[in-house]
Amino acid sequence: MSKFTAIIPAAGRGVRLLPYTEYVPKTMLSVAGKPILGHILDQVESCGIQKVVFIVGYKQEAIVEFVRDRYPHLDAAFVQQPEPKGLGHAIYLAKDEVSGPCFILLGDTIVDGDLRPLVHGGKNAVGIKPVGDPSRFGIVEIKDGKIISFEEKPERPKSDLAIIGAYSFLDSAKLFGALEEVIRSGRTVKNEIQLTDALSVLLERGEEIVPVYMNDWFDCGTVEVMLQTNRLLLTRHQHIPQELEQNNTIIPPCWIEDGVKAENCVLGPYVSVAYGADLRDCKLEDCIVCPHTAVEQKTACHTVLDKYNH
Repeated sequence: MSKFTAIIPAAGRGVRLLPYTEYVPKTMLSVAGKPILGHILDQVESCGIQKVVFIVGYKQEAIVEFVRDRYPHLDAAFVQQPEPKGLGHAIYLAKDEVSGPCFILLGDTIVDGDLRPLVHGGKNAVGIKPVGDPSRFGIVEIKDGKIISFEEKPERPKSDLAIIGAYSFLDSAKLFGALEEVIRSGRTVKNEIQLTDALSVLLERGEEIVPVYMNDWFDCGTVEVMLQTNRLLLTRHQHIPQELEQNNTIIPPCWIEDGVKAENCVLGPYVSVAYGADLRDCKLEDCIVCPHTAVEQKTACHTVLDKYNH
C-alpha cells in the first residue's frame, strides 16, 4: 500500500453542466457506465493509494454516499470548502488531513494513461500534455528536463505544455507552506487562489519539479466533452451483461452495468448505462444514462439522460 494520500477537489457545482448539476455535483455525472468520480477513484487505487481526502461543497451528500457505498474500503475524509475560492484554496483546506507525500487529481478530470510513473517516480511531478490553445490552461516551461516556470492561463504562453490536473509531491508540508504564502500575500488570478502560484513558490525555494507526459485528459466540464469522453472510453472498455442480449438489440461499443434492467430496447453504438437504470422500449445512440434513471418509450441520440432530465 502506498504512503501517499490522494486529495480530490470536488466542491464545484458545474454551472456549464446545468440542468444536470441542479441536483448532483458535476463529479457525480456519469461517463462510460459510472460517475466521473468512480473513474478517478479507480485510478487512485491503481496507484496503490488507500487514503483519500475529498474537498466537498455543493451537494456533498451525493459524494459522501457514493464513496461510502461503492468504495467502503478507502480511508476517506471529507473537508468542506464553503466558498469557491480557487483550486489552491481547496488544496490548502486538506492540510490537517494530510502528512507525508500527496497526490492531487481534480474531481472533474479523467486522465488517459498510467498514473503510476507520476506518483511513484521518486520526485515532485506534474502531469502535462502539449495542447493547441495553451492560453486556456495552466502552462509549464521546461529546461533540461525540469519545470522552470508555471503560468495560469497566460495571454502569451511560454510553451504549449498544459497541466492536466494531476500532481505528485513528496512532502505535502512544503506544498501547504507554499500555499499559505500565496494566501497571505493576497495573490489571486480572477479572484481565485491558484495552485500554480504555490508551485512557483516551490520553485523559488529550490524545490525540483519534473514533468511527466501523459496521453490525454478530459476535463468533463461540458456535455459535449462528457459525450466525447464516453465514446473514447467505450472504444477501450466494453461490458454487456449476457442476459440483456436476449430481449434487446445492443450495438457495440457499449458499457452496461451489471444489474441494469432493459426490455425491448435498441442500445448503441456508444451508449453507457450506469447502475440502477431501468430502460423500456427505448432506442438510444451516443447516449449516457446516469445511475437510477428510468426511461420508457424514448428515442434519443447524442445526449445525457438522468433521473431528473429526460
